[in-house]
Amino acid sequence: MNKKDLASLKKMLIREKTELLNKTNNTQREARANLDTDVGDEIDTASQNSEKEMYFELVANDKITLSAINDALAKIEKDSYGQCECCDSIIPMERLQAIPWTRYCIKCQEEAENPKK
Repeated sequence: MNKKDLASLKKMLIREKTELLNKTNNTQREARANLDTDVGDEIDTASQNSEKEMYFELVANDKITLSAINDALAKIEKDSYGQCECCDSIIPMERLQAIPWTRYCIKCQEEAENPKK
């Protein structure tokens, strides 16, 4: 991978990280604000609880992605970015451009998602 491509991917990772951090912070603020409102009947309470669970799930998913982005940025610094963690093959540029925080090549990702029984 050339330096220009690597710089472009690093920029994408940093932009995505910033967007996710902002989104996570906003979601957490909204969840806290909703925790403070205990008004209404049982149906309102059930609806509020459902919304709270949704907020927490969104934040948890975003934190997983943030962790993967941080790992990818660390790999760039260690010159090991773009290498599959499973088979050590080079991850194609098209895949990195689509999902710059990916850890696996397509073959290994498919095997992880569809394990043989």
